[in-house]
Amino acid sequence: MVNFLQSALGDDPLVVMGRFDAPVERVFRAWTDPDEITKWFGRNPNYLVSASIDLRPGGKWRFVMEQTETQMTAFEGEYLDIQPNSKLAFTWSHVTETAAGERQQSPASQVSVEFETTDTGTRVLLRHEQVASADARTGIGHGWDRSFDRLSGILSAE
Repeated sequence: MVNFLQSALGDDPLVVMGRFDAPVERVFRAWTDPDEITKWFGRNPNYLVSASIDLRPGGKWRFVMEQTETQMTAFEGEYLDIQPNSKLAFTWSHVTETAAGERQQSPASQVSVEFETTDTGTRVLLRHEQVASADARTGIGHGWDRSFDRLSGILSAE
């Protein structure tokens, strides 16, 4: 596995960079199509149960990791900036909801993802900042690193 994480675990901001052997339009689509997201996002294969994306400034996104009769666990946020094939910026929170209507949500952090065409494909630079604790940054850093690795494998196999 390639190490995509550019910052030390626990640092703020987390910086992740990957070079992908695919056109920028293809890589951007992988980040903005719910069916694509479920193939590569998360720490492990099949990490997400579902993904929903309303790709517009102010639009909401939600990636569900677990959903049972009693509880749902997800990441969610709102798109702040969308520049097709160039940039995504969005808020990020970890959310747990129970069937009884209880909701726990982490303080919102911010993610920016820049896409750049290179001679051999696309460079993606991600900055995830304002994560409340070093422990959360460590977990998120591992998650992004593994996600970039799976995305690289999917794009290389095409």
